[in-house]
Amino acid sequence: MDFWSRLIGGARLGDGKASAASNPQQRLQRFRRHFEQIRSTYDKTPLLQSDSAAAESIRSNLSRLTTILQDESRAPQPHTCLSFVDSANLYTTIGRIGAVAQNEGIIREAAAFFSVLVDSDDEEFLSNRRFARALMTFVDRTCGSGNLYVGEETEGEIIELLFGIAAKIRLEPQLLNVWFSTSGARAPVAGDQGLQNAFVGVTSKEDFPLCYQLIDHVHHEGRMGDFARTGLLYVFETASRSQALEQWIIESDLPTLMASGLGALYSQLSRKLSIIHPQRSLPVILQLSDYLSLAPPVEAESLFSEYLQGHLETFLSYLTFWQDVLEHCTSADVKQTLLDHFQILFLQQLLYPSLLESSDVDGGSSVAVLTYVRQILVTLDHPEFVHLVLQYLLALPQEVGMEMSVVSLSHYAANKRKSLLLLAKTTNEEDDASPDLFNLADLVQSSIRSSNVQTTIAALKLMTILLHKDHKYALNSIINTERPLQESTQRTYGGLNAEVQAYITVAEDIAGETGLDEAYESHVKDAQRHVELHCCSTPLLTLESLGIPSMNALSNANASNATNAPPHALQHGDLFITQILSLVENFLTNNVELNLSLTEVILTLASCPQLRLEDWAAVDPQQYHFTESAPANDDGDLTDLQRLQLARRQPTWSPKATPLLLNTFHRLATNLTSLRPLFPSLSQLINTRKQAFRLHDEISEAIIASPASRPPLPSTPSRNEFPATPTPSRSLGEALQSRLFPGRTADSSPRSDSPRGLSPRGRTPARPDLRVGPTSSPSPGQRAASFFGSPAAGHAGSPARTVSGEARPVVVGHAPEELLSDIIEGANSELLGKKIMFPLQSTGKVQEGDVAEESEVGEEDEEKETGPKIEVSLSHVLTNIVILQEFILELAAVMQVRASLFGEVVFA
Repeated sequence: MDFWSRLIGGARLGDGKASAASNPQQRLQRFRRHFEQIRSTYDKTPLLQSDSAAAESIRSNLSRLTTILQDESRAPQPHTCLSFVDSANLYTTIGRIGAVAQNEGIIREAAAFFSVLVDSDDEEFLSNRRFARALMTFVDRTCGSGNLYVGEETEGEIIELLFGIAAKIRLEPQLLNVWFSTSGARAPVAGDQGLQNAFVGVTSKEDFPLCYQLIDHVHHEGRMGDFARTGLLYVFETASRSQALEQWIIESDLPTLMASGLGALYSQLSRKLSIIHPQRSLPVILQLSDYLSLAPPVEAESLFSEYLQGHLETFLSYLTFWQDVLEHCTSADVKQTLLDHFQILFLQQLLYPSLLESSDVDGGSSVAVLTYVRQILVTLDHPEFVHLVLQYLLALPQEVGMEMSVVSLSHYAANKRKSLLLLAKTTNEEDDASPDLFNLADLVQSSIRSSNVQTTIAALKLMTILLHKDHKYALNSIINTERPLQESTQRTYGGLNAEVQAYITVAEDIAGETGLDEAYESHVKDAQRHVELHCCSTPLLTLESLGIPSMNALSNANASNATNAPPHALQHGDLFITQILSLVENFLTNNVELNLSLTEVILTLASCPQLRLEDWAAVDPQQYHFTESAPANDDGDLTDLQRLQLARRQPTWSPKATPLLLNTFHRLATNLTSLRPLFPSLSQLINTRKQAFRLHDEISEAIIASPASRPPLPSTPSRNEFPATPTPSRSLGEALQSRLFPGRTADSSPRSDSPRGLSPRGRTPARPDLRVGPTSSPSPGQRAASFFGSPAAGHAGSPARTVSGEARPVVVGHAPEELLSDIIEGANSELLGKKIMFPLQSTGKVQEGDVAEESEVGEEDEEKETGPKIEVSLSHVLTNIVILQEFILELAAVMQVRASLFGEVVFA
């Protein structure tokens, strides 16, 4: 009986405890008791040092208060504890204790206490000015003054609390009046001091402490930075609904702080930069060349160092935040004020001076500026932002439309803009140079001619991004163009076939036909994707361009005006193209990475549908000569069949009409003809090099497919070196960089079915399939790995790399790393290490062992020679030969894809 009594009594006792927990009055009593313990302990020991028993007691009781409030918020009304907090202003006491505590645990629990109150809707704490003042006092003293007792995690929780407030203000704009107030009109200051104050703005932390706390933390990485940046975005978004906040942002020092913060992050980047790859992670293609002979400049920071990568990632993330602000802010006044501060404080006072002071002589400063500008352009997508950067750095004339956009500014925004521009003008008058005298275009032009290979590579990579994303800004600044004639003759189907075949023929003459069909088919698929992704292709591939109405017609039109270049043609003798062709002339001896960057520029340029290919990459149709007579009827009208036959006629052209690029390729092929007597086995060596790259590709695919964890292969140097930075879609040149040149397999398709249209018995006029449809193209990561050994997701499924109908015996029973070592070791053999002096001399047939002792050249021939002597290894030349063949094939593929997508060819 006692047992049952105790059991029943225990159950009743438990029910009583549960009832007490849910009873509002009993819950309030417990809440009061814990609060009184906190207050009495604090009165006795106000310092609350981290190792004291008093601090632990307060932390423990604070935690219990927060738990009670959380439980009450989930319980039904009445919420007596929340009402008590509101009526007794307990948050003031808690905030004061947390602000002076020398204990992180207390500070963290105080932040959690405030967070519960912010999330509560019962007593409307967010609309209480006293609550807002108590909370911001706590935040300012713990988070804004470098408190040594606050760790990064705790500080992040406090910023998350502020983000929650900003989010609620965004949803309920009426709360803004509680957290933001103005100090009234400010009297203007006369003279230069007044101008300076107008530029810097007025520091008004007491007006909007929440906003200042967020901007103090926007540069942080991780959760803290994310919450700060997003919270500040909400503040700028709210400005469009509050004229008072809008005016305050314009007149305060907030834009100055944002621009100064960006400049401070840029200043942390190294002024001297080396883009030479570390030997421990050197990509395979560079190991199969003379790349190891390069030495980084003294005192230059490596682009691949963790130090540089970390600072660059932070700078670019803050730049992305600037762009997000412009996209979220709908206030024209605020947006223009931010752009003005960005131009004066960052572009004019920091970025341009670093561009002006850059030099090859000091060892890497030109490389640094070109690389940083490239990454800025990669990051920026906002049209106004991009226009501001490029219009200033390239010293372009201000567009009429951009000038008209500032007419509608309010009077206080217009006055602020005038003072900014006046101050900028005063500053520039004291400078010795401005973008009108030396700008980014001048730096690119001089860098391409530089004897420093790193500088040339950096300039070419910058041009690739500029031509791909912001093509119109390069016109008549870096590249001289002209409006094409309206009555230009259109290329015919047969004419395109003849031109494509001409390129394929010279590619075969250079490196043989092994793997040519598979490579060309792969290039066509890649070229279609990248031509479509070119900034000038977007307006031409919309529904409107096909005559189909779209609901987004207005937005498409705006996008077209922002990114599209007008139809244009290259001017005869353009300096940029002349420099590019000069680099192509030395393709066999160039640095391998330079060649890869060079091909990126040319292919990106050729991908612009608004740029005419005639004269530099294609034959002018007016120069076609036909051996077949045109069909004709007595009545003058042609039948459909006759028009088809007319369009399919194969033309010829005179040597003078041969495009500049094709002429250059012919000279390179002739150069190789002089090399073959020195190495009778050159064709076999080229095929072996192709097989080496193919073997590397199969190893990479096997590593990707293997469930075992393997160390990653070296990364590609020509791809974006900053994986954490937002980057655009893969450029055309990366398809070339990733090409692994698979050899012919046993079940390869016959010649008659190849994309080139070659018969099994010799060479016949080619008829590539110009009807390129919307085929499934590989993703950017699928084709960006092989050459440089960077395995990418989906790479094994690429149709250009799959070895049809056969397994991969190369990896069975062997470690992939050992096979890669065998490839490198073979490249360092005695034969492949032979040095060859360029330009080559006509020495007749000699033995391979006599390469180093070439026949003496007569004095007459020596006088005719021009240009410096360059000595490279045979292995280096072999790698460049393979790259050159793939580049020519890809250029032909771009011509074919353009003809199909944009109707550049007459089919009938």
